[in-house]
Amino acid sequence: MDYNIISFILMIVPLAIIIIVVVKKFPQLAVLDVENVPEVKTSKKKDEVLKKRVEEKAIKSKNHFFKKIQPFFIWFKNIQEKFRKYVTDVTTKVETEEKKVEEEKESSKEVSEKKQQSLFTILHEGDSARNNGDFETAEKKYITAIRIDPKNADAYRGLADVYVKQEQMDEALETYKFIMHLDPSDDEVLVKIGEIYVQKNDTKEAIEYYQKAVLANDSYAHRFIKLAELLDSIEQYETALEAVSQAVELEPQNPKYLDMWLEMAILSKQKDIAEQAYQQLRMANPENQKLDSFKDRIANM
Repeated sequence: MDYNIISFILMIVPLAIIIIVVVKKFPQLAVLDVENVPEVKTSKKKDEVLKKRVEEKAIKSKNHFFKKIQPFFIWFKNIQEKFRKYVTDVTTKVETEEKKVEEEKESSKEVSEKKQQSLFTILHEGDSARNNGDFETAEKKYITAIRIDPKNADAYRGLADVYVKQEQMDEALETYKFIMHLDPSDDEVLVKIGEIYVQKNDTKEAIEYYQKAVLANDSYAHRFIKLAELLDSIEQYETALEAVSQAVELEPQNPKYLDMWLEMAILSKQKDIAEQAYQQLRMANPENQKLDSFKDRIANM
């Protein structure tokens, strides 16, 4: 017999025996409870103990951690409470201040309105007293108004007018000049200052203030005429001619203004203007008895 066949048979026989045994024992193995095997039960118990220890350790560690950070939570809670209280306090304070400001505004508005009403009444009483010739009462009313409102120009105007009525020119002049500090563009006050200087025979100062008045408001012809008269009085004919020319532009049919315009043209030796002025005067006032004289003077220029 071949040696290889013998070897094969020797290997197959033991393997076949093992298979037969396993097949016979398989039903028993199928119903075997592995969980109840002592070795398995011991291993599982160890696992459970280990797991329990890990869980207990984790719980202990967690409790320790929370216990450790508890002061932080308490501190943070206090901070939050303080911050909320701070915000509440600030909000309340702001609301209180806003309410206070509004109340002060309302109060200030009421005071201001009462002050204005009182001031209006006092000024009206002062004007009435002045118009009725009761200058002493008028002066007191205007001074009271100035105490209420130290920058009230109307009160100063009334007071200055009272001084003029009482012929207290120095006091009136100082008061009018103070008004100019309050309102430099008040052309009426400029004219009144000019008038006072005329009364004081200070022609130079009078001319200065009339010039300021016509520069501030050039719509009044009579102011240009007054300025021309002042300039004529100091023989400033050419400047006077310019002033009266402005008056004629505003009132080209006024015989008085045309008469003066012609006179200033002759005195300043402006023949063309003199001839123009003569023609306008002759048309506006043909009965003027000075026409022949003017015609001769123009012919001799």
